[in-house]
Amino acid sequence: MNGVGAIFIKEIITYFRSPIAYFVIAVFLLGTGYFFIYNIFLTGIGTMNETFQNMGILLLTVIPVITMRLFSGEYTGRTMELLMTLPLKPWHIVIGKYLGAMTIFLLMTIATAINLVPLYLYGNPETSTILSGYAGFVLLGMACIAIGQFFSALTQNQIIAALITVPVLLGFWFIGHLQGFQSSSALRGLFGYLSFALHFGDFIRGLVRTEAVTFYLVVSAIALTLNTSYLQWRR
Repeated sequence: MNGVGAIFIKEIITYFRSPIAYFVIAVFLLGTGYFFIYNIFLTGIGTMNETFQNMGILLLTVIPVITMRLFSGEYTGRTMELLMTLPLKPWHIVIGKYLGAMTIFLLMTIATAINLVPLYLYGNPETSTILSGYAGFVLLGMACIAIGQFFSALTQNQIIAALITVPVLLGFWFIGHLQGFQSSSALRGLFGYLSFALHFGDFIRGLVRTEAVTFYLVVSAIALTLNTSYLQWRR
């Protein structure tokens, strides 16, 4: 695990030496704060349900900014060859970078807890539902980061990596809407199972289903495995 730790520390230092981490966290918190104020104070909805839904869509747009440089930045900085020659296994590099991106994401997530202060001061929210929503949000972020990291490894251009990741994540989010156009029950079930939005919706409603948890973990594992296999092939 020393190799994973070394890559993880390198990633954290790189994030906070560049404006990326600060920019992404600021944009995400501003967006989340706006949606929270709108949903709570303007519409009078005393729950986090709508805010979680908005946070999920906002996450799909900021995750590509976090992940686009993970490998593409190594290519453009001409450090990928050096990284691959170090006594590290490909999975060390993949997991180390993944944990670095996850740390930024978790910091963003924890910071949104400030929105809960007025909710508990002036309302009576269901804590179990809020915890369920945050659990689903973390699982959603895990899957999105793994996908974004994989696409970052496929191209040497950070912008292209982000532009590929955004439509893929949006496709996973909105694919559930295709259920209504299918006459086959098998296809309806498939599109529903692949939908990030439908699984996340269960968590927002307080339903922590094994199927949803497994889905996000499997998507993350598949993306990380493909990433590791690709690095092994390049080596």
